[in-house]
Amino acid sequence: MIKYLLPLLGLVVFSCGNNVDIATYKVIATNSIEERTAQQIELAGENFGPKREFGHLLDISLINSIIVVQDQKNDYAFLGLKEESDLIPFQALGDGPDQVENPDLIKIVSYDESLSEFIFFNYTNKSLNSIGVQHNSVFRKIGDIPELYWGQVQSAVNLNDSLIAVTGLFSQTKFIVFNRDGQKEVIRSEYVNSFENELFEEGRVAVAPTDIKYNKKHGMVILTNAGVNSIDTYSVDGKFGKSYSFGEMKNLSTENTFSRDYFYYYDVGTREDVVYGLYLGVEHKVIAMQELFLSRTRPEFHIFNLLTDELLRFKLDRIVNACVFDVENNIVYCIDENNEDQPLVKYEIPKIH
Repeated sequence: MIKYLLPLLGLVVFSCGNNVDIATYKVIATNSIEERTAQQIELAGENFGPKREFGHLLDISLINSIIVVQDQKNDYAFLGLKEESDLIPFQALGDGPDQVENPDLIKIVSYDESLSEFIFFNYTNKSLNSIGVQHNSVFRKIGDIPELYWGQVQSAVNLNDSLIAVTGLFSQTKFIVFNRDGQKEVIRSEYVNSFENELFEEGRVAVAPTDIKYNKKHGMVILTNAGVNSIDTYSVDGKFGKSYSFGEMKNLSTENTFSRDYFYYYDVGTREDVVYGLYLGVEHKVIAMQELFLSRTRPEFHIFNLLTDELLRFKLDRIVNACVFDVENNIVYCIDENNEDQPLVKYEIPKIH
């Protein structure tokens, strides 16, 4: 994953100019493929927040104007940041019944602003949990993942009070919905890819989504795999919606075999009328071997409008390993991979006419 590869870079930060380029992306629906263009705009970030207060940050979220970070090296799994200086520690680490054993094996998947809670998936015990952003608060379990899926599940998200969706290493479906209480399967989604290649079962499993998010406003499931150059959307009843495909899919050979050489979208999220994410589009070995200058390995931040399918592209000025988009205030909060002293960085999104 990018969060563990990027510390190997150790590259020099270059100043960025006002260069703008144009790229083509595709909006792929069941019976149509539309090509569009989007210009790239350079963004300069500003580090903020406490200094020397964090261990090693893995993820970031936003609940009711409170920034929440997931910390790998701390006594608590999560820290809330209020007004850029006031830290709120919560969810103690340990092996007790109200504790999280391994911060590396949990993933923030959703949020509920009405309850000031966010939801995380725990790989260790295959459960979905929610927790309030309050000092020393602990999680409450939403539901367990059925044992049938344990060997395949990669992530999960709650759709409502009774239904949970899981995605994973499935070859005939993209996600499965089950009843939280009875753990009975109720929906298997359609199987659709954003590319035309027909894959054997091994390849189908390889391109299976590893991350799932839910947009409550649009009743939409968002799926991604970092080895695939698209963000895919489905309805909650499993019908394919659209794929937003950017760049060239280089992980497929002419023999229709799949490789994991190239790294595309990561840390994808959704809020209100947008889906957003970080995009690299470079080879893993290039990142690890430090063969490119930072000006080429810096990620882009993409914002797709779910109503118009328009794409906004922003080239960030540094390597970041996670982000969250404050839609109301047009600010992107990220984790600066190469700044251990003050790892939080923010970008103001300009108005595009």
